[in-house]
Order: sequence, then structure tokens, then C-alpha cells
Amino acid sequence: MKDYVIEFKNYEKKFKKGKIGPLDFNIEKGKITAILGSSGSGKSVAIKTMIGAISKFSGEVKVCGYSKKKRNAHLANKFISFYTQMDFSLYEMNVVTYLKNMSIVLGIKSSQRDEIIDYWLEFFDLKKDKDKQIKNFSWGMQNRLSLIICAMKNSDIFVLDEPGANLDSAWRNKLKNLLIDYKKKGKTILFTSHNIDEVNDLIDYYVILGENGNQMFKGSKEELDLYSKYKLYFCEDFDYEGLKTFLNSKNIKVFKHDKIENSIVFATRSTKEINWVFLYLIKETSPVQNLVRLPINMNSIYKAIEGKDTIKKVETKDSNKVEKERFLNKKEIVKN
Repeated sequence: MKDYVIEFKNYEKKFKKGKIGPLDFNIEKGKITAILGSSGSGKSVAIKTMIGAISKFSGEVKVCGYSKKKRNAHLANKFISFYTQMDFSLYEMNVVTYLKNMSIVLGIKSSQRDEIIDYWLEFFDLKKDKDKQIKNFSWGMQNRLSLIICAMKNSDIFVLDEPGANLDSAWRNKLKNLLIDYKKKGKTILFTSHNIDEVNDLIDYYVILGENGNQMFKGSKEELDLYSKYKLYFCEDFDYEGLKTFLNSKNIKVFKHDKIENSIVFATRSTKEINWVFLYLIKETSPVQNLVRLPINMNSIYKAIEGKDTIKKVETKDSNKVEKERFLNKKEIVKN
């Protein structure tokens, strides 16, 4: 039986213009779950409900067994390390003073306070700025400071609202490695992100929200059936039909053949499957000019979901057709 630490049941949050929901999903302990969707789809609304910033809604939300509608809902927050983008422009204090104040709020023991602060200042490269006024920090530095607050608490559940925002690729990669380390330690991680392509390989489960706030999908990477796309450029003409037949036999999809630039677009479920492509090219001695990985974005995810819905509709239609034929056959038998 799966152990769920966060549960949404028939959740709806209404606004003057529209609503978010209904949402029905569970967050499994020790897994990485991503809530994805276009801007305004309700990702942050769902997260704010988890931490108690939004308390008026219909349906049920539970965090570590605590209902977010009960008086003791705040007790669930002790299990959560939360990150969101903060604006420190009005804070007239230096980094160390601020983090020491926050460590008291977070309940960190005074005997461990200096060691923990020093470690995370070093990790996020803010140690050299520890005596600077945080109101003068750049957006990137402010986001790293917010990440330090989240990391200092070191709870069992990490809830991160756009953790890679205003960070360059090097810092996003470092954050990604930190999340991998947390997962190895059994932490539960839930995040929203716009840089889907950079974190897609981390994700165990997806919750996909549509533009109007509805839930379009919930499930694993295998259930979403999301492929990684690549564009392969050749130095000269190549046997497209032969390559296509071979790749299809290995469950690698081929989408586009451009005769002018001598290229094809193909998609794999895992990076390892690319080896089949190179195996064929070596065997056929087809010289390659370049291989480019195409980014995964919300459009490609929405298309994957639409494809699944189309398949379901066809399967349902075929199933109904079969049932109808069975019914007619039974009537014919009874008649005879």
C-alpha cells in the first residue's frame, strides 16, 4: 500500500473570474512530484493551500494526516520545508543576522545554529556576502537566500514553488543535484517549474493543470508516455525509409524528415535508446553532422496528453462497437 503524505480530494478554489479545480491527486512519500501547467493554471494556488496560505476552498486537503480545514491544520507545517520567491528590498539587516533570526523561527537548536548557517552560506556561495545588507541583493542572490531558509529547516517534505526562477543554468544544475540527494535520503519533494526540460528526468509523478485550472493528468512518467525528442543532421543523403523502419522496430518514433537540410526528428523514452540510432548509423556508415536535443515544454506535454485522450476515445469507440455487435448477435440468436 502506498504511503501518501499530501492528499487532494475534489478540491476547488473559486475566484471572481473562474476557478481552480476540481483537483484529485496524492503525493507519495519519498517520491518527486511536479505540478506543471501554463501561467495562471493554478500551480501556486495548490501549493499555497498545502501550506495554509489559502484556507477557504471546497473539497478536502490533507498534509501528513492533518486536514487543512481543521483548527490544528498549522501543525502539518512542521513537516514541510517551503520555498517561494521572496522580496527582501525592505529588510535592513545583513545576511547572518537575518538567518539567525529565521533559525529561531524555524526552531533550530542554538548549539547547531552557526554550523548550519555557515554550511548553507558556503553551499549557495553567499558566505563572502554575509555582512552585506540583503535589501541590496540581486534577484538571483535573493532566491538563493530563500533556498537557504528552506534548506535550513530540513523537513521530511520539500515544497518548492518555481525554485529555479532567476537562477542561471549552473545554479539550477546545482539545485537539481541537491534534490537528487534529498530523494536518496527519503525526502518527499513537490515542486512547480517553468524549466521543465531541465528537471524532467527527476520527476516520478506528474500533476498537469490546464489553462482554465482543470486537472488534465495525474500519474507516472510511464503513464504520461512522454518522449524526449532529438534532431539528427546528416552530412549527405541517407536512407530515410531504412532508418525509419529500424527505429520503429526499436519503439523509437520518427516524426519529421527534412530533405533540404538532411535531417530527421525522432523521439525516445530514455537516453539509452539513442544507442540504437548510433548502432544503425555505424553499420550503414552514414556520416552525422550534429545531434540536437529538442526541449520539453508545456506544449509537448499537452500534446502527449491529447494523444492519450485520442487513443482512449478510439478505444472506447471500438469497445462500444464490439459491445453493440455482441448485443445484435445475441438478439439474432434469440430470434432464430
